[in-house]
Amino acid sequence: MDNDNTLSCAESAARMRTIQQAHLAQEWFDVGYNFIVDKCGQIFEGRSGGMDLPVIGAHDAGFNTDTLGISYIGNFETAKPSRAALDAMARIIAWKFGMYGVDPTTNVTLTSRADKGYSGNNVPLGQQITLPRVFGHKDTNATACPGANLYPKLGLIRALAKTPGISHALATSDYNRDGVSDLVAGTPKANRVTVIPGGVNGPVTASKIGLTQNSAGVPDSSEAGDSFGASTAWGDYNGDGHADLAIGSPGEDDTSGNTDRGQVTVMYGPTLTKGFSYTTSGTVTAAGAKLGSTVTVGDFNADGKADVFSAGTGKGGNWHVRFSGGATASGALTSATGSLAYLDSASGDFNRDGYADVALNYRDTAGIGRVVRFAGSATGLTKAGVLSVKGGRSIAAGDINANGYDDIVIGQAVAAESGAISGGQVTMLFGTSTGFTTTGMKVIHQDTAGVPGGNESGDALGISVSIGDYDADGYPDVLAGAKNEDLTRSGVNQVNAGNALLIRGSSTGLTGSGSLAISQDTTGVPGSTESNDGFGSAVSLTDLSGYGRADLTFGASGEDGGDGILMYLPSNSTGLGYAQTVILSKTALGTPTDGMLGQTLTP
Repeated sequence: MDNDNTLSCAESAARMRTIQQAHLAQEWFDVGYNFIVDKCGQIFEGRSGGMDLPVIGAHDAGFNTDTLGISYIGNFETAKPSRAALDAMARIIAWKFGMYGVDPTTNVTLTSRADKGYSGNNVPLGQQITLPRVFGHKDTNATACPGANLYPKLGLIRALAKTPGISHALATSDYNRDGVSDLVAGTPKANRVTVIPGGVNGPVTASKIGLTQNSAGVPDSSEAGDSFGASTAWGDYNGDGHADLAIGSPGEDDTSGNTDRGQVTVMYGPTLTKGFSYTTSGTVTAAGAKLGSTVTVGDFNADGKADVFSAGTGKGGNWHVRFSGGATASGALTSATGSLAYLDSASGDFNRDGYADVALNYRDTAGIGRVVRFAGSATGLTKAGVLSVKGGRSIAAGDINANGYDDIVIGQAVAAESGAISGGQVTMLFGTSTGFTTTGMKVIHQDTAGVPGGNESGDALGISVSIGDYDADGYPDVLAGAKNEDLTRSGVNQVNAGNALLIRGSSTGLTGSGSLAISQDTTGVPGSTESNDGFGSAVSLTDLSGYGRADLTFGASGEDGGDGILMYLPSNSTGLGYAQTVILSKTALGTPTDGMLGQTLTP
């Protein structure tokens, strides 16, 4: 129904109850469909009797006994399907078909078991019909289901369902499992992370959780210079359905006298009061390794539980993987002996083989930006090689052209490191079956047609990047911070006030057309630009309300003399809700004075 399109995923469980009541009223004895998914990728059991058994549904008159029914909450004559929902459907299909050795990309011949016209059945009793293994309700019955926008995606669902390892742990940032993603703000200067739950009205500051190494259940103790919270990442490490939080502290010293060895801490959802920590292992030099300079999470071996990837800047750089079972793998990033800088990492399935991969950005000892790809496999994660495209200061992953392969966006904020235009740029590389390709590579900056503003040296566009679908058109978009952008207000130049660009995704990748520039001087947004606010120091394009549209969260780490703030801008069905923008300050979040809130954001 159309009104289902306006529901938050936090309301999906309640909606399931009303669906069950409606189906019982039709004497279907239970929910007609075997499974139901929502736009956030949540999966619900519909018809009772055992999800792993061949339970007969009431979803496809004439063909109920031969098919498995999956329903997607919403009306997809009007709405566009989300990638999270497509992944969830593909995962169900792969699991069920895998029980019987069925290839989801083949055809099947079915025989009608009801008269034509019965409950909309289009096929006479006893007549056979040949269909793809994964087909739509409209293929057998007189209905528009699954909708004009979802039906063309069945081919992608089939391809995803055939992907080896598709039953891997799906990405999640929902630690309390209420159906809505949750936000993390790191303030490493103060050795603290702040978890802000999402809710139907956006971030729920009243339920915030502040974590330090002195908090109950957090291993170790807080010490000056630990930089606890320098990096954070969400993922379900123990496979209980709740997102767990990985936290990097690259300044941690070990108990053997190794200064700045670094450490990663994993705190378990849903309470975030129990966890463990670890440091470097294998051949990595301990002293100065600074493990935890970056962390990202993905199911690298497709065992159904997420694993943690981390890396450190010390002595040529190092990388480390902690698998869900406790096994580890590690190695050197380069053969250099000096330190690297500006590590950032992102996880995605770039070659669609069912194993999560990693793209790691860093500046090498010669001052040049690099990106190295790590490939997942049944045996873990291996370094696959350095890309020909130069790295920058930030990196993010997502399927921008919605073809089933995750892509990467590199924020090349500093021209000397990346060869970018002087004010910075974002560069998009497409994922393919063999890895990344530079064919069709997209480069967007402030002199690109359709992009507001103009390039100026030192703007630092790309100092932060995030990927999410803000307008729910099925193509993820990119939010990129430019924290050194100068803005003029009342005739006065506000140096390094900062802004951010919202860049649209499309079937051909990123496009400058329709881009938006957002700052604290944007009409409707509270506050005003001031010199050295550093607006855009961190950005997050994440659905924090569960309505299927990514909201915009910005960090301004220099605001209020270095206290820093976050600014939350919701994305509504009619566009960006500038008038509903909320400022999250140290008062609302309990962060310390001079803590530079807004330095890091996850996801």
